Amino acid sequence: MPLGTDHTLSGATKVTGAERREHEDSLFAKRIVEIPSNMQIRIQYNADSTALYRGYAPRSLAADTTGWLLHKFTYDSMKLTLRQTAYSSWDLRADVGTTYA
Repeated sequence: MPLGTDHTLSGATKVTGAERREHEDSLFAKRIVEIPSNMQIRIQYNADSTALYRGYAPRSLAADTTGWLLHKFTYDSMKLTLRQTAYSSWDLRADVGTTYA
């Protein structure tokens, strides 16, 4: 049997249609979609107008308060090559202590 083609669970529970649609067989993982709804967004741009940092936080969370979902972007010749994530405050997005992975 090829890798990632079986939809079975151990025990008496059967896989539902919804569970099949949410599962990414090739990665053995559940599909997720990031939808930062009802949140504020802040973006810092490079001199060439590409986004360097993007942050999401609940409405009214201050920029100096921890609780921000941060994305740091890396480019190669204007092409996005890497998006890394960290959790911190917007004000500390570029701080040495903020670890992106």
